[in-house]
Amino acid sequence: MKKHFLYIIVLCILCMSIVTTLAHIEHTDNTIQQSSQTVRATSGESPWNQGQPPKDWWGTIKQMHGHVGPWNVLGWRIGQAALREFNSKWGRHELDIICYIPMATPYSCICDGLVIGTGNSIGRLDIRLAEVMMIDFIQVTVRRKEDTGRVLIFRPRLDYMKCIETRSVEELEELSRRCSLMKESELFHIEKTVISETNKM
Repeated sequence: MKKHFLYIIVLCILCMSIVTTLAHIEHTDNTIQQSSQTVRATSGESPWNQGQPPKDWWGTIKQMHGHVGPWNVLGWRIGQAALREFNSKWGRHELDIICYIPMATPYSCICDGLVIGTGNSIGRLDIRLAEVMMIDFIQVTVRRKEDTGRVLIFRPRLDYMKCIETRSVEELEELSRRCSLMKESELFHIEKTVISETNKM
C-alpha cells in the first residue's frame, strides 16, 4: 500500500514537471513570435518621421558639429541636391546614403552636413560610412530605399576639395559662405547609374 502511494506521488510530481515544461516552452514561443513581429521604423509620411527641417541650417550645423566649415556645407549641399533629385522631403528617411571618405577629418565632416541636409540618421542606418584611401575616391551614393535600380553618385570636384583641404581655422567661415553660394557644378557632379541584377545587395 505504501509502495503504491509512493508511486502515485512520484507520478504526480512527474506530471507537474511535464506541464510546467510545456507551459515554459509555449511562453518562450509566444515571446519569440512577438519579437519577430516588432514594428520597425518606416520611411515616408508616418509617425516615425516627425522631424522638421531646420529653419537655420547654418546654426544647426554649428550646434551639432561645433563649427561650420566648407566640408560640412559641401555635405549639406549634396544632401539638398539628393532630396531634389529623388523628389523626397527632409526627414522622411526615404533615401539610402553611403558616404565614401578617408576616415579622417576634415573629410568626415561631409557626413554631418549630409545629416543636416537630408534629415537622415546614422542611428536609423540610412546614412553609412565607407572608407576609401584617397581624396580622389570621395563620393556619396544615394538611392531610394524601395528602389532597387536607380543610383546617383555625387562626386565632389577634386580641384575644389584640394582648395579647401588644408585651410586655416580663420578661413573656415569665408570658405563656408562661399560654398553655400557656389553653383553645384563648381562643387560636385552627379552621375546616374542603375544597379544590375548581379550587383544587388
